[in-house]
Amino acid sequence: MAGLQTVVPYFPIIKEGVSLATGALSNESSYKDAAKAQKQALKNLQASQQENMRQLQENAALDRAQVTAQTQEADRERQAALKRAVARQRAQYGSSGVATNDGSAEAVLLGLYNETDDERAAREKLDQIRFSSIDQNIDQQKRLNVLQRTQLQHRQSLNNLSSQANRYGSNLNNGLDALTYLSDVSDLF
Repeated sequence: MAGLQTVVPYFPIIKEGVSLATGALSNESSYKDAAKAQKQALKNLQASQQENMRQLQENAALDRAQVTAQTQEADRERQAALKRAVARQRAQYGSSGVATNDGSAEAVLLGLYNETDDERAAREKLDQIRFSSIDQNIDQQKRLNVLQRTQLQHRQSLNNLSSQANRYGSNLNNGLDALTYLSDVSDLF
């Protein structure tokens, strides 16, 4: 019992020593957990961006296919309308006794062909604008992805600096507390 009575006065000092060690370990563990969480956040962002980009590219391919299909259908309709117009014009000339290879009749028929060529050129220009718009959307998303990743990395760097400063301050405080502890222990002997 006498041995226990000699140790009892040291309990607060022992408790403080254990508390110092536990605090130091806890700070280090928190820092490592934060670093893991930051790495995971970056991986999650990148995975999300990759999935969004994949979906955007699939949608862009579908949009391009739709524009191409619409263009082909418009070409078929334009060709059919041109054939009907030429046949109708030739029939009119034939019924009025004008030869279709006559200069004025030929000029009218060439005018019909030129009109459809102008319509096709305008449609092709519109299709190019649509394709450019699709490509521009993809490029904008790529730039946005880079910006988001960069912002996250900068935020994490600032958080790391702050965390390291806190960690060093905490370690310094723990070191000072340990020196105080050691001084208290040396006073006992």
